[in-house]
Amino acid sequence: MCTGISVFSKQGNPFWGRTQEFDMDLDYQGLIMPAEAQIKASLSEYVTKHSFVGVSIKGADMVVDGVNDAGLAGGSFYFGNVNRYVPKNEIEAAGKLPLAGEEFVTWALANCKNVEEVREKALKEVAISSDGGMLGTSLPQHYVFQDLSGKSLVVEPSVPGSFEIYENLVGTFTNSPKFDWHVTNLENYVGMSQEIAPARKIGQANIFSSGKGNGLYGIPGDFTPHSRFVHATFLNQFSDPVEDEKAIELIFHVLDSFDIPKGVVVTGDDHKVQFTQYTSAYDLKEKALYVHLYDNRQIQMLSLEKVTKPTRFQIEAEQQLSKMKPLQ
Repeated sequence: MCTGISVFSKQGNPFWGRTQEFDMDLDYQGLIMPAEAQIKASLSEYVTKHSFVGVSIKGADMVVDGVNDAGLAGGSFYFGNVNRYVPKNEIEAAGKLPLAGEEFVTWALANCKNVEEVREKALKEVAISSDGGMLGTSLPQHYVFQDLSGKSLVVEPSVPGSFEIYENLVGTFTNSPKFDWHVTNLENYVGMSQEIAPARKIGQANIFSSGKGNGLYGIPGDFTPHSRFVHATFLNQFSDPVEDEKAIELIFHVLDSFDIPKGVVVTGDDHKVQFTQYTSAYDLKEKALYVHLYDNRQIQMLSLEKVTKPTRFQIEAEQQLSKMKPLQ
C-alpha cells in the first residue's frame, strides 16, 4: 500500500509526495548521500553520480523515496502479484546490474538527472532480481519519478529482466494492478465534479439536491489501490492551485485522506497490521524533504546539504506539541 501525487504550484514548480504503508515497524531516518559515494546494495555495488536526500531505513544503504541534486524525485511502492523478477545470474549474463526490488529508486537517484535518463538507463543498465533484498527477500515494487521539467515517469518490473515504462500524465500513483489499468479505470469516473448537483423535477416530484459535496457522490473511499488511485486523482485535480510556499501543505492535505490508522487493514493469517508509517513531501526546486510519522504529526524538514560521507538524521518519533500562547 502507498499513495503518491504530483502537485504544481501557480508558479509552475513541481512538488511530489507519498504515504508509506507497511506491515512491519521500521526505524526510519533521514539520509543525505553525497556524489562519488560507494553504495553497497544487497547484490552489487556502484558509485553515485548525484547526491540525494530522502527517507531511509536504519542500517540500509538506500532510500524509500528522495530527491537528488538535479531535482529528480522518486519513490518505491508495493507491486504484489504483478512483478516479474529473475535470478541474479541471468541479469549478470545480460551485462546488467542486478538490484533487489526495493533498491531501484536509490540507484536511479544516484545515477540519473531526469526522467528521460531513468527511462534510458533502466532499460539498458539494470534489472530487478528475485535474489537479495534488505529484509532477506526482494520486495515486489514498482516506481514513480518526477523531475523539474514537470514530467513524471512510472517504471514497472512487470516483464522478466526488464521494465514496462509509462509517462504519468495523471500525477497519481498507488499499487497493483499495472499503471495503465488504473488510468483506463478513470474512464468510469469522468462525471465526478466539485460542483453541487442541482435539484430537478422527476415526474411531478421536485427532488432536492442532497447537498454540498454530492458532485463527488460515488467516488470510492476504501483503501484498495484501485480506489485510492481514483480518490487521490480527483482530490488533487479539484484542489485550488497554490503558491510555492503552500504546495507542501497541499500535498499533506490531500494525502491525509489516505492515512490508515493501525488496525483498519490487516493481512495474512497472523493478522499483520498495515498502517501509514509516514507521509513525505518534496520540493524539487529546493531539494528539500518534509515528513511526518505515524506517532509524530509534526512536519520535519531536511534539505540536501553538502556532505563528504553518507550522513543520517533522526526523524523525531515522539509527538511534539506546541502550547498555545495568550493573545496580547
